[in-house]
Amino acid sequence: MDPPAGPRLLMIEQGGRGGVADYTQELTRALAAEGWSVTLATAVDHTYPPSDGVTIVPVFRYLREDSRAGRALRARGLGKPINGLRFLAALPRLMGLARRAEIVHGQGWEIPQIGLVAVACLRLTRTPVVQTAHGTFERATGFLRTRRVVRRLTGMLLARMIVHTEADLLRVGDWVGDRGVVIPHGEYGGLASRGGEAEREAARAALGVPPQASATLMYGQLRADKGLADLLDAAALVPESHVLIGGEDAGALAGVRERLASPALRGRVTLREGFQEMRETAELFAAADTVALPYRAASQSGVLLLAYGYARPVIIYPVGGMVEAVLDGETGWICSAPSVQELARALAESARAGHEECLRRGRRGRELADERFAWPVIARRTAEVYAEVLAAG
Repeated sequence: MDPPAGPRLLMIEQGGRGGVADYTQELTRALAAEGWSVTLATAVDHTYPPSDGVTIVPVFRYLREDSRAGRALRARGLGKPINGLRFLAALPRLMGLARRAEIVHGQGWEIPQIGLVAVACLRLTRTPVVQTAHGTFERATGFLRTRRVVRRLTGMLLARMIVHTEADLLRVGDWVGDRGVVIPHGEYGGLASRGGEAEREAARAALGVPPQASATLMYGQLRADKGLADLLDAAALVPESHVLIGGEDAGALAGVRERLASPALRGRVTLREGFQEMRETAELFAAADTVALPYRAASQSGVLLLAYGYARPVIIYPVGGMVEAVLDGETGWICSAPSVQELARALAESARAGHEECLRRGRRGRELADERFAWPVIARRTAEVYAEVLAAG
């Protein structure tokens, strides 16, 4: 089906699932409602539902761990090289889509070096490219100088770079100069509703959470920089706490195996490893009193907005742009320092506050998300950026 008449936008989200895909789904739907004709280029095995005004074009084909061949090749360290080559093989088709668009908007890139090649190819079509940087900090330390050079070169090719917080804007100044723009991450109330209703007591029983425990949830991709080790160490100091963990492992679990088996945490941790469908996600959030995001480095967090969508307060470290979306004492707890001791203090305070106070802060978080992060407002601001780029030629 051809997209409806309107300004033509090519949106590129390469993964097809996960947090960036959730963001892209909401943004493309809101842009279509604003009159844009949206073509969404994504993975062949994407999880996007049909959406009015959005034409989904499967472009990227990956090795995943949900197939025997994928698991075998990734176990031999061949997953990233093969997926990188498959991504590069998709670029001619991506360029063809770009030639039919008035503007291209990319939702970041998994690997900066490949992102540079992609943006360079897209610019050959003479269609301007806007990019949203969902993370502006470096997670890995190896080849740091090379990645910084790559980011600067990529920035030179972009018409605009969208970031979610003022803290991010400071980081990208070296890459894009005055072409950086702050547009907040959108709310996830709609996404939260897709998992259906989950009842607290039933969810706790299913997950093995004692009725009187203060349950905190770590959700999403489990990377080492997200502070899972800190959370487990802090919970060990707060006997009334129970830790829920739900998400795909991206290296964090290997570093906490001994902690998970420690006597101090016996019977106080529930782990649901793997990609969580929205029904499973709803159950995890229903069982939780708080959502823990003790990230060691961060830009902004879709999980934080999802917590607000489920009316759950958050516990965060004071890093990056996280503090820009949390009202301490109103929508959650901001630790005074990024340390196990301060995280334990916040867990203990949330336990003493009790379930009703957690509910109050969670409801205030949902109100804050509706006030500041509504998708129609974000779509209009994004469309304004497109208009500025097109007007500048």
